[in-house]
Amino acid sequence: MSIKIKNVSYTYAEKTPFETTALKNISLEIEEGSFWVILGKTGSGKTTLIQTLNGLIIPKDGEVIVDDIIIKDRKEDIKKVREKIGIVFQYPESQFFLPTVYEEILYAPKNFNKNISKTELINILKLVGLNESFLNRNPFSLSGGEMRKIAIASVLSYDPKYIIFDEPTVGLDYEGRRKIWNIIKNLRKIGKTIIIVTHWIDELISFKPNVLHIHNNEISFIGNFDDFILLGEDELKKKNITFSEKLKLYYCSLKNNIKLEKLFQY
Repeated sequence: MSIKIKNVSYTYAEKTPFETTALKNISLEIEEGSFWVILGKTGSGKTTLIQTLNGLIIPKDGEVIVDDIIIKDRKEDIKKVREKIGIVFQYPESQFFLPTVYEEILYAPKNFNKNISKTELINILKLVGLNESFLNRNPFSLSGGEMRKIAIASVLSYDPKYIIFDEPTVGLDYEGRRKIWNIIKNLRKIGKTIIIVTHWIDELISFKPNVLHIHNNEISFIGNFDDFILLGEDELKKKNITFSEKLKLYYCSLKNNIKLEKLFQY
């Protein structure tokens, strides 16, 4: 099973003075169990693309197929699609609206008519590095890193097959980022399909995900991580990728066939 994106284009405010093209003829297949990163500068179409995947936006041109469900219009059972695809948004506080962590995490399973036991709930908290004591806390009283973990737990609560992370480590310190990447690593181990949307790739070196790069609202690269890095500093800068010292070191290791993966692990 997979997510298939076939010739998808999308225009905001079509046939108005504010008409803006967000996507141009995007085609991609995300196979179950794979790991992808979607790259591109602000305004390139990354957010629009992930919104087409769970029916937040219905593409006028092309189609999105999630497993065997074709998203053509809102007459389709979008709820079934959203049960398969979970999104952890960039700012988790924008997702919270209930007074306790317990209620926040249980909201999605109830919406999908799924029962979740307290034991399962505690196991989900453990998976994101938290414990039972958080259940009665107000989510707005938590630190930025803790809120990010609760947002992930809220998505995990209904057990989606595909999980999208929109800038998962933005605003976090080193320790907070390390913990988020460890959670993602654990999700990979249990077979989840992971899609990361970001501007930055330094933190993804040890994962080596498949890469989709969008430039000017269309695909400018699709392939494996190392091939993307081997495009070199000049080409990556044209794609608005910051070629940091860490990336330079990794690029040199690839060019000279030197294995330095352990240096890049979080």
